[in-house]
Amino acid sequence: MKNVIISAALCSAAVALAGSANADEGSDFLVGSTNALILGSTGLPTPDASYLANAVSLYLDPSGYDGTSASALALSTPETWDFGSSVTQGEQILVTAVLAEYALGDMHCTVFGDCSDPLTIFSYSQSSAVAALAEQELAAAKIPTDALRFVMLGANPSGVPDNLYPTEVFNIDGDVWANPASLGSTWDEILFGLEQHFAYMWLTPAELESATPVVEGLTTVFDIPTLTTTELWEALLNSVGLAGA
Repeated sequence: MKNVIISAALCSAAVALAGSANADEGSDFLVGSTNALILGSTGLPTPDASYLANAVSLYLDPSGYDGTSASALALSTPETWDFGSSVTQGEQILVTAVLAEYALGDMHCTVFGDCSDPLTIFSYSQSSAVAALAEQELAAAKIPTDALRFVMLGANPSGVPDNLYPTEVFNIDGDVWANPASLGSTWDEILFGLEQHFAYMWLTPAELESATPVVEGLTTVFDIPTLTTTELWEALLNSVGLAGA
């Protein structure tokens, strides 16, 4: 990032506050981090300007991010519906990008593994699976625990390492992609659970502040209460620019 724009060709869950703390009190999870890689979700290989802005304002800034919109850069990953191939390619793209940043010394790490400017990696949906797998590969490559911070949306906690890198996971209760066990028994319940998964980038600060944190090792999962029908439709309308029209 410092004077380098990372772009990859498009091809086919923290060091957190104590469990009693509330999300509305903010956190220092990202304090010191001045750079971020922002990954898209399925169907969005390269995050656009509104996605980048919402990622920073809704999720990074409240956690103490010390960077700016200019230092939060989109990282292009496949994000196709061919999940097996797409996730594998995305993982390699992310790992390559992080290793390049580490080689440049941008995390400012000492020989003891203390890093004053950890790199933030923001992911959503499919890219959260990419990030979770990349954590394992990056740990195997000896990237210090203190060098990275992961922020994941709509991620199945069972697939997120809790002992490799500080990670925050934001999940809406009832999101069947993040928790398949929450799948309802009627078509209306199933559809409602699927739609919750598409609302993350358009939630309100109040909705995020209502989340309950659960700490597991280095990972904190923020459980956002199930959205009401009104809250869900407001988020979905905002996602296509129709709210208030």
